[in-house]
Amino acid sequence: MRNLCSAAGVVCASLLFSPMLSLPATAAPVTAGEADARMAAAMDLIDAMGGRDAVMVQISRVVPVQMQELQAQFPNMSAEMRGTIERSMREEMSRGVNRLLTQMAGAWAERFTARELREIAAFHRSPAGQKLRAQQQDLQRELSDIGRNWGEDIGKRIQQRLRQDTTRSAPLTS
Repeated sequence: MRNLCSAAGVVCASLLFSPMLSLPATAAPVTAGEADARMAAAMDLIDAMGGRDAVMVQISRVVPVQMQELQAQFPNMSAEMRGTIERSMREEMSRGVNRLLTQMAGAWAERFTARELREIAAFHRSPAGQKLRAQQQDLQRELSDIGRNWGEDIGKRIQQRLRQDTTRSAPLTS
């Protein structure tokens, strides 16, 4: 059960912010005032990106999947126990959203200045940023398919090349 709950957090966070996880870290130390300004700007950015709503949507998607896995693992689980576990999962995840968003904001605040964060938030509130958010899941899915197909094509070419190289007769040596 513990693994299921920790997986839920990973799934929520990764689905929400996966395109942003490879951000470069800043090296320069910051003052306490700048750190506070960065955190405030990062929290605003998460709001601009629809962070809370996205996490709540992911929770609503993750819990039923986890419950199915749990039911498969414990087929004799009563409906009452299943309901208790599901309610607990939803309540604890919902209660933990603020902490999750604050931790995510901290990751942003470590990498960007307050000014940069405000600029990124402004983009996300712009028509183009809103369109990006609306299209992001479909785009990620399509890009994933493109990458997978590319990898399969490369794999086939490598197999074909290896077959050709291994079927050629070895050069004669004396």
